[in-house]
Amino acid sequence: MKNVIEPWGVNIPFLLLGFIYFAIGGISLISNPLAHGYFMFLGAYSLYEGMLLRLFFPAKKYLALQLATLVSLSIPLYPVVVTSFLFLTAVEIWGIRDVKSYGSKFPVNILVLSSPPISFISWLILPIKGYEVLIIPLLLYLLGINVGVFSANLNLKPKFGIKQIPIFLLVLLLYLDYKLFPLVIIAYFVWLFYGPKRVNKNSSALSTVLSSLSTSFSSYFLGETIHAFALGTMAPFFFSCITYSTSRYNYDKIYLVSALLALSYFFRFIIFPDSAVLFIASSAIFIYLIKDNFTFTTLKLGMSKKYLIKKLN
Repeated sequence: MKNVIEPWGVNIPFLLLGFIYFAIGGISLISNPLAHGYFMFLGAYSLYEGMLLRLFFPAKKYLALQLATLVSLSIPLYPVVVTSFLFLTAVEIWGIRDVKSYGSKFPVNILVLSSPPISFISWLILPIKGYEVLIIPLLLYLLGINVGVFSANLNLKPKFGIKQIPIFLLVLLLYLDYKLFPLVIIAYFVWLFYGPKRVNKNSSALSTVLSSLSTSFSSYFLGETIHAFALGTMAPFFFSCITYSTSRYNYDKIYLVSALLALSYFFRFIIFPDSAVLFIASSAIFIYLIKDNFTFTTLKLGMSKKYLIKKLN
């Protein structure tokens, strides 16, 4: 049938690539410190592309462009990696056109859907602006995609469409001054929590919130904005969202990961080697929580066998 969507586990090779890049980035901290940031961002963008494709455009009909996105990101040479975000944007445009042609409607997540073209722009100007410019597209995606995760677990009202424009514009201000990062995070949570009279006490969701707030606010005084973003917001938001969407039965354990990641940022200023150990430990726990996804079943169907069984029950 023409309109049948056949999904597959497009995120799995991207997840594997992401942790390969993280491993290279960790090793390069000792062997070649100048390459550390580059490979760590490549790892983060691998997680980003994989999950965006998995959550929004997992259909096999886009396979050629999805593989082009993966292969170009797998070649860690600038400007080859820049083309990955052109392919990703092309998948997005194609997918949105298909949704409209099918007559389907879905909440428009401006923060998420704007991130592929802005990723292309940020990577394009990387040699001019430095690594800080790569924070912006990731932040757009992470703040947007976690609206759903926080809303579902904390009894918040999900905000989509034009309601996201204030946060979208605020994130773009980082192009002017990256020191505004803590303000963006604080404003996001004020915006997100405004409305409901009662907030559910979910330890995993709240630990992600506290990790982000504590590290971003502390970066005003301690510095290390990129690491405050990476350890306090980026990694907790990614690990939380990925666990929730692929291994929801383990989501109640994600608070351990968020706590270790926040500690990893603060230990950079106390005992630096322990910071790396905490990041490795949190990543290992995260991989354990989603381990059921690294199978041929997930690669073929987009969901793990355990997740499918739990949904049927």
